[in-house]
Amino acid sequence: METLEPAKADIIRLSEVIDHIVDSVGDPSITLRRALILLDIDEHAGTTQNAIGERLNLEKSVVSRNVDWLWGHGCVIRSDGQRDGRESALNTSTYTHKHLQLALRPFGNQHTGLKKTLETFIGLFHKHMPSLRELKALLTVSARGEATRSDILNNLYDGPATTDQRAIRTLIEEGLVEINGNNV
Repeated sequence: METLEPAKADIIRLSEVIDHIVDSVGDPSITLRRALILLDIDEHAGTTQNAIGERLNLEKSVVSRNVDWLWGHGCVIRSDGQRDGRESALNTSTYTHKHLQLALRPFGNQHTGLKKTLETFIGLFHKHMPSLRELKALLTVSARGEATRSDILNNLYDGPATTDQRAIRTLIEEGLVEINGNNV
């Protein structure tokens, strides 16, 4: 069975979506799983950690750790739960919500499509939980067909050189891109 290659315009659009998610959080090192949890909170305003775990099939400790990180970065707001004082109702902050709305536009403003896309990319990685930075590097190579390290680095988020280089190395180690002379 033949797999269809996405059009360059679709890859570029997805790259812009990733930029909006990065803007919503302020950190390109956020993992795709964390972004998935953030999108779930945005989709289900007032949700609880237990409900997130059930919807995304994640362990409580994973959800708790990621929600704590998102709260610490000002992306998530906690308020007292309506039914149980031990559980917090979770919502995205206004700033985060606005940027996520921009990310959702190519998906018809529906969270499900973007969440499935992130899950697909998570599934591409075998040993590593990918970050938005690594996904952006992968999309850069995909959009160009072949790219120099410099091309990739110029499309990333002005992070430390070692972090950006590590993102490229991870893609190579995972077998998602190959080195071809000076190009990736």
